Amino acid sequence: MANITTTLNLKDEIARNGYGLLRASDLHISEELLQAWHSLTIDYADLPADEYLPGGARYRFRRYGRFRFSPRSGALSRLPHEDYFQSADINRVTGGIIRKFAPLEETTFDNEFLRELIRFDFAQFPLEDAAQSREDWEVHAHLIRVTAGLSAPGHPTPEGIHRDGAAFVTVHLAELVNAQGGEVSIYDDDRQLLTTFQLEAVLDSYLFNDAILWHAAEPIRAAAPAHGAIRSILTFDYHPGLTGPRIDSYKRD
Repeated sequence: MANITTTLNLKDEIARNGYGLLRASDLHISEELLQAWHSLTIDYADLPADEYLPGGARYRFRRYGRFRFSPRSGALSRLPHEDYFQSADINRVTGGIIRKFAPLEETTFDNEFLRELIRFDFAQFPLEDAAQSREDWEVHAHLIRVTAGLSAPGHPTPEGIHRDGAAFVTVHLAELVNAQGGEVSIYDDDRQLLTTFQLEAVLDSYLFNDAILWHAAEPIRAAAPAHGAIRSILTFDYHPGLTGPRIDSYKRD
């Protein structure tokens, strides 16, 4: 059976602290889904450059796509591609502008690991309103790669301390090559530091209540001078009650 499980009680941890840290060693993935995960990681080699970085820098590459998720059935359907927008109140660098990111590849939309991970993550959320477990949610899936050289750092969060503008956000480490730095920090609603940690192994993850917390990640640099550094993540933004029109999952945007 294709599934993802953990013995950790992340729901209680998120309810208590607002966030939960999940190490790859505590994540159990069926062999079938592991193969789908390896297929998904290939997509990171073909991400277009993020054109909205300060100073015209080119160290971040990304695609994103939108899903409708029904918690009652676990069904996921693709939503039409849209421009991306965040308020300047939560993102002081690239908020307040419309950003145009390339859509996920067709194979990414259909990747069973990505779809099962969306379901797994949602099952960890401590929903305060029972209606939220019955209504449809909109889920944004982002594939993001950050690169760096020894003297040219890459910034996972050039906006610094920020929110994503969702109810819940989950971040999964997809790739880490010759990189040092990248420490993640979580802050309370007053932007007071709560904790810091490193994502060290592929599929180390953190899940958090974006409505009450802020977060940031330190720049990465190349650990060995002869090679560049790479840090890639797979991240999901969960928005309750948004139900865009369905389209065929094989139809291009």
